[in-house]
Amino acid sequence: MSDEKHQSDICDLFNNIISKIDELHLHHKILLYSRYLLSKITWDFTITDISQIWVCETLDGIATKYIRKWLELPISATLSNVYLLYNKFGLNIILPSTKFIQCQTVSRLALKSSINENIRELWSITSTNRNIQYDIYSNTKDVLKAFRQKNEQRLQSNLMSQGSNSFFSNIVKNSTLAFNSLWSSVHSKLPKNIFNFSLRYINNSLPTRKNLFKWGLSSSADCSFCFCPESLLHVISGCKTYLNEGRYTWRHDSVLNLIASSLLDVGRSKMYVDLPGFISPSVITGDELRPDLLLTIENKILYILELTVGFETNLKTNSDRKHEKYLTLITDQENIYDEVKFVNVSISSLGEFGESTNTLFDMLHDL
Repeated sequence: MSDEKHQSDICDLFNNIISKIDELHLHHKILLYSRYLLSKITWDFTITDISQIWVCETLDGIATKYIRKWLELPISATLSNVYLLYNKFGLNIILPSTKFIQCQTVSRLALKSSINENIRELWSITSTNRNIQYDIYSNTKDVLKAFRQKNEQRLQSNLMSQGSNSFFSNIVKNSTLAFNSLWSSVHSKLPKNIFNFSLRYINNSLPTRKNLFKWGLSSSADCSFCFCPESLLHVISGCKTYLNEGRYTWRHDSVLNLIASSLLDVGRSKMYVDLPGFISPSVITGDELRPDLLLTIENKILYILELTVGFETNLKTNSDRKHEKYLTLITDQENIYDEVKFVNVSISSLGEFGESTNTLFDMLHDL
């Protein structure tokens, strides 16, 4: 079979399968693309003599067109975050060209490690020209590692060019790994509109006024409410009009209510929450320093819980600020209770937990 015929057959197979996948539910599309479609062309990629350039230009182009369509990503949005691992807020997707490199690596390693001396000699003779790019890998995991490192760097560069480079680095650096797997599990079960919204949130391709202005779709980059530049950070936690309207307070109180409701059945305890329908924490602390939630256990142990919900870049800043704010209160209460524990819950708008939120884990474990 000629290379042209082989390329045509692979392309037809790829188009036929992906067009059928396109008719399914979003989560099924991603799953079948990764586990079925790429597997169907593995054998062809292993034995073929076609070039990697053709795979990149043809099959990668088809795949990215459909992925953008499924995830409702505009042409201006980078796909780099989609290719990352789940624990880095990606979808663990790879492109056909990456699968091609994996297959070629397997083929080359089979020659190199053969028990037949002639076959090993064949590997040595052919370790030139285009095969050099496959011989640098020790296994297929190295191929994936290189692919994801490249896309993580590309995502960082893309966000840096938008003036928001610290966003992704902050959620990777300051979020709690124990919660990241939980986030990806919950994320995979979200409705399509919220699922796609979160992906566009991560790569900063949501239609904020700043983005619309950059795309030539708006005459101004300013917020229509407060007239400050409307970036993603501004919308999520920086608009004074939204603050005065109580939008950020509603978000905070919704999370606090969920935490409080989960603690209602704790035995031998009394709870105070800074929400309507609960006894106010000021009964114990006074009005000057009033944490979000207090939980006393047999009047011997006092848990002081403070919650912050904000933009991802502020995860650590928020937790540090709250800890410093309540140091005096903690010291005062240590004169009354046998043990005082500060539970510092810092959550991002996207649902990521800061490292200090491990104190919530510790409290739940103790209870």
